[in-house]
Amino acid sequence: MTTWRSPAVAAEDGKIKFWTTSARAGCMLYLYGASGTTYIYIHLNNDLTAQRDNRGKCIPGVAYADGLKNAALVKAGQQIAYNGDSGDAEGIYHLHFEVHPNDGTDVDPVPYLDEATKLLFPLPAKPARAVTLGLKGMPESAGARVIELSVTAVRVWPGGAWTMIPARSIELAVPEDALLDQSVATQIVAPTRRALSIRSATRLIVFTRPVVPTFEAMKGAPGALSVDRIRPG
Repeated sequence: MTTWRSPAVAAEDGKIKFWTTSARAGCMLYLYGASGTTYIYIHLNNDLTAQRDNRGKCIPGVAYADGLKNAALVKAGQQIAYNGDSGDAEGIYHLHFEVHPNDGTDVDPVPYLDEATKLLFPLPAKPARAVTLGLKGMPESAGARVIELSVTAVRVWPGGAWTMIPARSIELAVPEDALLDQSVATQIVAPTRRALSIRSATRLIVFTRPVVPTFEAMKGAPGALSVDRIRPG
């Protein structure tokens, strides 16, 4: 299950192929991985609004990532499509994801998904030298110029929209010149890091400093992201 227009990313480096002629599957995409494994992404988005209008076509910017071209070479973790409910999935936003080792019969994709790197954000379809993130969530701990945030929504600039994600804890460094909301400023600059009471915590929006989208940054690894400003969310 997923949400409307949440990003679908490349499982590995490879070459993609658009597939637009299946009434049951709707908008589809093939990824021919460098390892020889073929991946199929089914029921991609065909709506122009969240009202499930079915007015969109299987084209870049609707079903496929903005600016992506058929037969393009892509990198692991790069956004290649938007999830939706096209074909016979109408009304149920989800991604039907198939894994075909050696381009053969499909196998259970769950072990592949369990072993996959869990990204905080995807590599943009149009690779940028640096990106800025917006992170919504509840603070869990702070101190020694570090804040730990339970993130539930992410936005990537340039060009992104807010995307809901399963809650995950992210540690961010807080430079001395970062702009901090008063609700967490005292705790962040304290010499010792301490857990924050969820009952008294304020939901926050954290904007990061520009960061090169390396895998460490895309995973939200400790120390990979730093705060530019924090405000109530």
